[in-house]
Amino acid sequence: MKKIGIYPGCCFQGADIHNYDITTDFLEKMGVEGVLLERSACCGGGVIDETNKNIVYGLNARNIALAEEKGVDLYTPCNTCYMIIAKTKLALDSDPELKDKINEILAEEGLEYKGTAKIYHTLNLIRDFIGMDTYKSKIKRKFNGVKIAPYYGCHVLAPNEVALDDPENPTVLREILEPLGCELVEGYQNENTCCGYHARFTDPEQKERLAVKPLDGAKEAGADVVATPCPLCHKAMDGYEEPILQVTQLINVACGTDPKDAFWDLNKTKVKITFS
Repeated sequence: MKKIGIYPGCCFQGADIHNYDITTDFLEKMGVEGVLLERSACCGGGVIDETNKNIVYGLNARNIALAEEKGVDLYTPCNTCYMIIAKTKLALDSDPELKDKINEILAEEGLEYKGTAKIYHTLNLIRDFIGMDTYKSKIKRKFNGVKIAPYYGCHVLAPNEVALDDPENPTVLREILEPLGCELVEGYQNENTCCGYHARFTDPEQKERLAVKPLDGAKEAGADVVATPCPLCHKAMDGYEEPILQVTQLINVACGTDPKDAFWDLNKTKVKITFS
């Protein structure tokens, strides 16, 4: 059985602890053993990343080193964590002097960043680690007739150097949703705008304005539900008129999990879609 290191970040904390169960259920359904990186720390995205790159490089070199210590690659379902950790890997792998400097710090804890672990998000995990054929073989139910609007969120498509798909014409989310039997609603208004999650700490009103835009666009285009791979986007956008689910919540139900056990009932905006 394949193994992958689960980096929880902040998305599995407090009221969002159910995201860990969603993630482990998803991995189990895909035939992958999740190895929790227990000693990992916050990636610093949206806070430390904007003020001190060296601290962020140290934090995330350590997170990656914890995966390397266990002999696994690193997987995070969070868009922001993916971007920050992938940027750290790129910086250290392209700058030997920076890598040595960071490793001097990590050595105090008996860790070493080697650069051997790959960084995965749900989207490229399915495409490149699990494999699309294996993924499709696990699907037991179809969302026939359900109109789903894909919403990537920002940080898996930008910046370009760590984007996991073509930022101008991404296709991976469509390729993952299509086998679920749904009708995709693409090209809707504000499909590529930000959810506003990180603005909630500094300008809550701006967050509200940003969060509702893609939801309204999806609703106007006839979508029954919006699907995002990012738990932060889900958290920012849930609670308005148009329902939104995490892609892994849809996948888990398509693979046999009861919607309640996929935590659909925790949505602020109720999800009323059927499957067969």
